[in-house]
Amino acid sequence: MKAVNIEDGLNQRRFKPFDLFLENGRSLRIKHPECLMLNESKTTAVVADGDHLHIVDLDHVSNVSFATRKQAPAAS
Repeated sequence: MKAVNIEDGLNQRRFKPFDLFLENGRSLRIKHPECLMLNESKTTAVVADGDHLHIVDLDHVSNVSFATRKQAPAAS
C-alpha cells in the first residue's frame, strides 16, 4: 500500500474516520488524524488504538476504506 493513500485520509479537509485492512485479515480503525503516524520514509505506520500501539509495515496493508460505518442503534 502506498503511503499517499493513507495520507489522503489523514489530510481530508474535514477528517472522517477510516479503516486500514491488513493482509492477515485484521483491520485498524483510524478514529482521529493524531492516531496514526508515518515514519520519515513512509514505509511504516504507528497506529494508536486505545491503550495499544500497533506498528504496521505498509507493505502489509491491503486496503484503505473511507466508507462510513453504520452505527448500531442505541440500546433503550
